[in-house]
Amino acid sequence: MKKIIWLLIPILLLLLFYSFSSDETDENYFSSVKKKISNRHKYLAFNERSPFNQFDVVYQKPSYYPIDKKYKVNASVERIQERQIVVLNVSNGKSKRYQKFAWLKFSLDGQLLRLLVLKPIDFGADKTLFCGFADDTSGKGSYGGGRYLDVTIGKSNKTSLDFNLAYNPYCAYIDEYICPLPPTENILAIAIEAGERAYKIE
Repeated sequence: MKKIIWLLIPILLLLLFYSFSSDETDENYFSSVKKKISNRHKYLAFNERSPFNQFDVVYQKPSYYPIDKKYKVNASVERIQERQIVVLNVSNGKSKRYQKFAWLKFSLDGQLLRLLVLKPIDFGADKTLFCGFADDTSGKGSYGGGRYLDVTIGKSNKTSLDFNLAYNPYCAYIDEYICPLPPTENILAIAIEAGERAYKIE
């Protein structure tokens, strides 16, 4: 009996270690997300390039859905080799040209989903990859024109997507601001109850 107990002790210690490690990891994750959201608030409130300051509009703090770790997902990267051009509608009724760059494939709530990542190609355009999406909360709990995700794609065929960090385009705050709408490929048939909510002026 004593021998069995001594054999079980290391196993129990390992289970406790991994339990505490997991809790600490979760705590660090939540703190990291909160810090990034806080930094965005500070940028919108104080940076001279913020749409609120550029258009001299009183800043009101945007609200977010509760942070939920299930909305941070791993995605496989499927690069698009052929040059394919996409024309996106812009909030002012005009359009912008992009090149299809990659598909990001992932699973959420048992559904297999994918997002199209685009690369701006118009003259003078910012070369940052564009990943705008809409979902079943669009026009309800979140902004009707969709939201954006910052995406990093390196040499690996894998990346991560964190919908807790999904944010509104500037035209959600300022009507005069011009921003591209998500491509039809990125209209997800699922409710993404994470990230920034619809902006409301009180």
